[in-house]
Amino acid sequence: MKHKLIIWLFLCFVYFACYFTGWVISLAFGEENVPQKTIVLCFDDGPRPAVLEKLLPVLENYKVPGTFFVMGWAAVQNKELVKKMHEAGHEIENHSWGHENFKKLFREKGAEAVKSNLNKTDNAIFKATDRHSRFFRPPYWEINAEIEQIVKSLGYTIMKLDNPDINTMDYADTSKHRPAEVLIERVKKIIAERERQKIFSHILVFHELSITTGALETLIPYFQARGYKLVRLDECKGEKRC
Repeated sequence: MKHKLIIWLFLCFVYFACYFTGWVISLAFGEENVPQKTIVLCFDDGPRPAVLEKLLPVLENYKVPGTFFVMGWAAVQNKELVKKMHEAGHEIENHSWGHENFKKLFREKGAEAVKSNLNKTDNAIFKATDRHSRFFRPPYWEINAEIEQIVKSLGYTIMKLDNPDINTMDYADTSKHRPAEVLIERVKKIIAERERQKIFSHILVFHELSITTGALETLIPYFQARGYKLVRLDECKGEKRC
């Protein structure tokens, strides 16, 4: 009888704890506005076969998609790999033909050069995936209002630094003096600060680097344990969650 009473009291405690947690969240966000927690993992400057050989199995292991912003020339050189990535459920988007600075390209060669660059890259993506790219991230995030109008006229959504892109600066941690742990802690701090601002949707910009692959072995389960759903960019933007 005593054991049954203890079990009953424990179940009551669990029930009221869950109820209280839900009540606090409702007060903070409203019944209809409990936040959807999403993260998009973006990877720039590929495809790089040597990195993807290790990165893709990590994503597969945790059953999460990646959004890869590729360069056109590299997509042509690695058409079968891009096709494989697409068929595995990853998203392939436009990061220019050869990582050109678009302000310089526009200044020196004009609007048609900008259009040609994007179209060549999109054609390379389409030949590998049978799908046109929808998003464009300018290399170095170098863009101005005139170039924006040109890019938008081609139907692209432009991904900008901090709005909504978040630069993880993984490229700054490639020496032996700045191991993956540095990147892991930086990303955790970024997420924690945004959560303090009640921001629960994040588009994290990584690059196809070995150090990034190592960091994601820790970061992906960390995100999932915090209740985040990892989605593709087209899912996120399509549902206006980011």
